Amino acid sequence: MYCILADRLDCAEVLLKTGTDVDKVDHSQRTALHLAAQKVHADDTIHSHPCLFPLDSPVLAATDFLQAVHQLLEEQLDYSKEAYKKANWMKKDLEEIIPLHLTTQHKSPKCLALLLKYMAPGEVDTQDKNKQTALHWSAYYNNPENVKILIKHDSNIGIPDIEGRIPLHWAANHKDPSAVNTVKCILDAAPTESLLNWQDYEGRTPLHFAVADGNIAVVELLTSYESCNVSSYDNLFRTPLHWAALLVKVQHLYIMQHKETVEEFFKHPSVKDDSDLEGRTSFMWAAGKGSDDVIQTMLKLKLVTDINMADKYGGTALHAAALSGHVSTVQLLLKHYAQVDSADVMKHTPLFRACEMGHKEVIQTLIKGGARVDLVDQDGHSPLHWAALGGNPDVCQILIENKINPNVQDYAGRTPLQCAAYGGYINCMVVLLENNADPNIQDKEGRTALHWLCNNGYLDAIKLLLGFGAFPNHMENNEERYTPLDFALLGGHHEVIQFMLEHGALSIAAIQDIAAVKIQAVYKGYKVRKAFQDRKNLLMKHDQLRKDAAAK
Repeated sequence: MYCILADRLDCAEVLLKTGTDVDKVDHSQRTALHLAAQKVHADDTIHSHPCLFPLDSPVLAATDFLQAVHQLLEEQLDYSKEAYKKANWMKKDLEEIIPLHLTTQHKSPKCLALLLKYMAPGEVDTQDKNKQTALHWSAYYNNPENVKILIKHDSNIGIPDIEGRIPLHWAANHKDPSAVNTVKCILDAAPTESLLNWQDYEGRTPLHFAVADGNIAVVELLTSYESCNVSSYDNLFRTPLHWAALLVKVQHLYIMQHKETVEEFFKHPSVKDDSDLEGRTSFMWAAGKGSDDVIQTMLKLKLVTDINMADKYGGTALHAAALSGHVSTVQLLLKHYAQVDSADVMKHTPLFRACEMGHKEVIQTLIKGGARVDLVDQDGHSPLHWAALGGNPDVCQILIENKINPNVQDYAGRTPLQCAAYGGYINCMVVLLENNADPNIQDKEGRTALHWLCNNGYLDAIKLLLGFGAFPNHMENNEERYTPLDFALLGGHHEVIQFMLEHGALSIAAIQDIAAVKIQAVYKGYKVRKAFQDRKNLLMKHDQLRKDAAAK
């Protein structure tokens, strides 16, 4: 092994003549033959770039490991007469890789051809731990000459690996344009419909992989076969067209065709913009990615039958563009009459999504395009609520300038100010308060914005709210009747507690104590007044009796 690693063929020859055990393995269970087969791959770099090494370099002078492989194989044949001494060129390492797999990594097919001479029928398709054959390896490393030799030796091109991928998947799953040669070698051997449209365990065909890698040459070759199914679904119900739109590869829209023109291709009944598992079309994916060129192409070729088509959640392409903040895409969709106030299942229009994410330019574009700011969703939230929840003060200002009520309440009675307070978004609170938001509005549970600030310990925001006239002692409507100070006490926010106490805040217990004292005082006064009234009544009755007696 050291002889092979150190380029010492002369030493290897001596050891072979002395009867060394050629099947000796290292800790990874690899034999000398494994190392020799792999070493050829490493030395291809040296042969390809001789300028990196001096001409008299001992490494360069001893890089022809084909001789080492040949000697090891010849040694194996010599031992074959004695079974107990027989060397094993089928020996697997810990990854179940045999030398044949390793020879496929380099461009030269000589070593591979040499090993194949000694292999029995069927051994050429020996699988490693990932269920991959030498043909899988050759396809992965984009070595068409190796692919040709293996196919010539009856390697099975339809064996799936552990992920359900056949060699054609691996050949197509390559960014190098030259991979088209490897793909062609496989297809020339068996250009069948089943091979072209073979799906791995996630439902992906070779065309899916070619599109995903942006390999235009491979995409063009695959789709040139009439039997290639360009609308094949993966397990998420996505076609190669979905991937083309998702990966912003507008070129694929022109190349994925086998008719004379792009227009004719999209007229073909088998090619349409189908929905994926979530009901989203490739047009929606393109909108979400801001792929204006893809959208324009699909609209031009009339691939999109309904620009307002919704997914299973009611979201349209305009929703997707607004959520992602693509202003130009929103403008393009509106130009083609996308419904600006289309609502999803939560009654969110595209404006709601843009407000939540804080996309100012998108919001202005939508409002300019006629979007209503006075709509509410299924929980009664307005766009201003979502802007406040997202902590977007500029968006709050834009919405207020467009006449939205800063004190609008949702179905739980909460205002945008309470939403901003919940997140501690002090900048949003400033905008809302400066535009006459009422800090003392209570929701249906009796909580104010100050309750939420004290609950989360936002001291600076508490100072701001009290500065705008917030009453510190509003109580909840439930049985506990907690005040903002109670929320601070429960949260253990000591600085907030101190500040609130300094500004007249009371806990429910203190309020109850004060109430008890007042009630006692009132009761005592009542008793005194009642005793006085009883005495007065008695005196008046006594006086009346005297007057009556005197009159007689």
